[in-house]
Amino acid sequence: MKPIITVLATISIIVEAQHVPGTHHNRVVGGQDAAESSAPYQVSLQLADIGHFCGGSILNERWILTAAHCLKEKDAADLEVLAGTNSLKEGGQRYRVDRLFSHSRYNRPQFHNDIGLVHLASPIQFSSKVQSIEYSEHALPANVTVRLTGLGLLDVWGPTPTQLQTYDLLTLSNKECKEKIKLNPHNVDIGHVCTLTKQGEGACNGDSGGPLVFEDKLVGLVNFGIPCATGIPDVFARVSYYHDWIRTTIANKS
Repeated sequence: MKPIITVLATISIIVEAQHVPGTHHNRVVGGQDAAESSAPYQVSLQLADIGHFCGGSILNERWILTAAHCLKEKDAADLEVLAGTNSLKEGGQRYRVDRLFSHSRYNRPQFHNDIGLVHLASPIQFSSKVQSIEYSEHALPANVTVRLTGLGLLDVWGPTPTQLQTYDLLTLSNKECKEKIKLNPHNVDIGHVCTLTKQGEGACNGDSGGPLVFEDKLVGLVNFGIPCATGIPDVFARVSYYHDWIRTTIANKS
């Protein structure tokens, strides 16, 4: 049987719409509550009728980096960005969105070029709880510790997220990642980075587009995985591979 690939946003929308009950805490699976202001670059992308559906990272006062699949079939006027809080229930600042940009070569079936930018209608007000993050232009090696933060579910049909979670993971080489996932080798390419995930640990629905950080720089965006925390690697867009696209898009569209 072929494994089911989950883009880690869509199912969370279904779950929230159905108000599926759960008995576990909402989190990056296997993670713990993030300390207040420990990830001030993390934001929640929200729809008025659903709430949180994806994560993102603040690049500057007007631009948010996220996954292209988070923006697919979305209207900028329907989106809000929540910044400056670890909670989906209280606090923070909300910003309207006026433009969305996805990589022109985004390929949904194979998850290639799954990266996008969100432009805000008004500038972010920075504080100790709201800050930008620098993205890395250098390749990320295998077997280094990276930090994932997110507001994703405990499992595919878990409860809706409320509190930002954090978890440290190890990176894998793309060769080892392909072997462990056992997908068509074209699904994981040079534009991806993978993390080693043990059973019960890793990203889940609602984490899509959220940040993977190494040495205080943004190195990855949650793209896809085999749902959810099943011991199979999670796959992220490799930010260094797309740094030219990020820079030129911001320069040309600001």
